[in-house]
This record gives sequence, structure tokens and C-alpha cells, in this order.
Amino acid sequence: MNETSESRYDGLARRLSEAGATQDPAEVHGSLCGALCLHDQLPTVDLVEGADAEALQPLLQALQEFSLEGLYDSDSGFQPLLPDDQAPLPRRVKALASWCSGFVYGIASHGEFDLTHCTDEVQEVVRDLTELSRASLTDEDAGGEQGEADYAELVEYVRVGVQLIFLEMRTAERQDEPDARLH
Repeated sequence: MNETSESRYDGLARRLSEAGATQDPAEVHGSLCGALCLHDQLPTVDLVEGADAEALQPLLQALQEFSLEGLYDSDSGFQPLLPDDQAPLPRRVKALASWCSGFVYGIASHGEFDLTHCTDEVQEVVRDLTELSRASLTDEDAGGEQGEADYAELVEYVRVGVQLIFLEMRTAERQDEPDARLH
């Protein structure tokens, strides 16, 4: 993708559309990140519906690597893939809702995720992401600076919450692995 002429989000949207995908980039990225909370390597062809997945394979593989790198970066490297700040606020809110919906789907359908075995904090974040998946905003509701501030706060909450889920799932995964050292 040429990111100088289009955002990563818009470039992915174009490529998904050209391949016939039914999901938007936010939903695809959310689903991928949810699944990555449980597994490092995923069959990316499962991420898109109604599309020529073979044609998208290199792009989706690059998105997976980019996302995993961000999730492993505990110094704020992870960012949900959303439209840039120049996009109208209702479009960005819709994309955030789609991202959250994708994430909840990804974490629930790509592994043995059991919310009841998670900490209270992770349970709360998953519940909040589920609620955020229903968010919407009309042009009339787009409240200028306050709307922008509220949106930025929600994006930061999602970013930090997903990082928390990722780290907890990875810590739990390491605790489940048998100790290979001999004593």
C-alpha cells in the first residue's frame, strides 16, 4: 500500500472491496487482533468473507505481522486500525464499533477463550468492547470538540484494554505450558 497517498485504513478498504470482501477494515483488524490475543499464527484466509482470500493473503499476512508487533510492544505500540482523524466523526465512531465487534468475534471464535477464567479487569474490558460494538453517532450528534475528545478517550480505552487482554492471555498461555527444564 502506498501510505503517502492514502491511509492504511483506506488502502485496506480499497483492497478488501476490490477482492469482494463484505467486512470493513476495522472489523477485519478487530477480528485479527482478537484472535491474536490467543494465537501468534492464524490462517488469515478465515478473516474475510465473500472475498478472493488468495489475492488478499499477502496483505492480510502483513497486517497480522504489523498487529502482532504492536500487541507485543508494551510501550503503546498497538493501535486499532481506524479511519484517520480527518474522517468525519460519525464514520470514525462507526468504524470503532465495527472494530470492537470484530475483536469480540475474533477472541470468541479463534480459540478456547473462557471469560469466566479471566480477571475481573479483562471481563470488564470484554463487556465494554461488546457495548462499544453497538455505538453509533449521527451528524447531528457530532458535538465538535467534546465529541472529538470523547472519541479519542474511547479509542485510548480500547487500545489499552486490548493490550491488557493480550498480555493476560499470553501470561496465562505461558503458565499452562509445561516446564521443560530438568531439575
